Amino acid sequence: MARDTKELAQGYTQTSNTQFNAGLFLLQRLGIAPGIRVLDVGCGPGNLTAHIAELVGGGGSVVGVDPSPERIALAKEIPKSNLSFYEGKAEELSRFPSASFDVVFVNSTLHWVQNQSAALKEFARVLKLGGRLGVSGGSGDFLTAQEKIKEDVLSRELYRNYLEEEPPKFLKRSELEKLLDHAGFADRKIVVNTIVKATKDADAMIDWLDTSSSGKTYGGIPLDLRPKAREEMKTEWNKLATEEGIRMEIQLLVTVAVKT
Repeated sequence: MARDTKELAQGYTQTSNTQFNAGLFLLQRLGIAPGIRVLDVGCGPGNLTAHIAELVGGGGSVVGVDPSPERIALAKEIPKSNLSFYEGKAEELSRFPSASFDVVFVNSTLHWVQNQSAALKEFARVLKLGGRLGVSGGSGDFLTAQEKIKEDVLSRELYRNYLEEEPPKFLKRSELEKLLDHAGFADRKIVVNTIVKATKDADAMIDWLDTSSSGKTYGGIPLDLRPKAREEMKTEWNKLATEEGIRMEIQLLVTVAVKT
């Protein structure tokens, strides 16, 4: 069940520099040109989508889709004539005709998609022949400190019986390759982008995780248990703290594929 709130959505634009920079890395590899039409899947509150709109210029257009009504509401406040936003899921893009986009951009999103195979087939459908798909997301070949801490805390007696309805699925490279094959993206290149998330303390790290995941830091536990779980997570994060704060390494799989 989605647990996003207006407060989390607003906080995302203040703490999402990590996802923004990861998106810039992907955009550089995609080579966005003026005059093209781009679909941003999982656009959130639209800050990176607005940047893409600047890249394509007045002769181009950008459409953002996201399942969170709170984030789409914020995105729709962005005043750009070549930019539009809709609530929707990556697996179901029937609002858009086949072969209607030059680029599909998917940043920090695919691991939240429940039917990843269906989503990739939809990306292929809406792309024009020769169009490009860009995907950047957490690698299933690398376990982050966040995943370790989340698994540790939520496996404790008080929380272990609450199952997460829509847990993230971080794809291993071999799994991603298979999905791309099945969707018809034989022409592709995948690289690893290693980044570091740095915060001043445990509270700042958890705040970032909360806004980044639309509140899914705590899995499926009830709202009344979240403050206690947060304190237990803080204890674990503080074990990693240094005089400079807390640093977490993240490995992203970055894909650029062509519809041929």
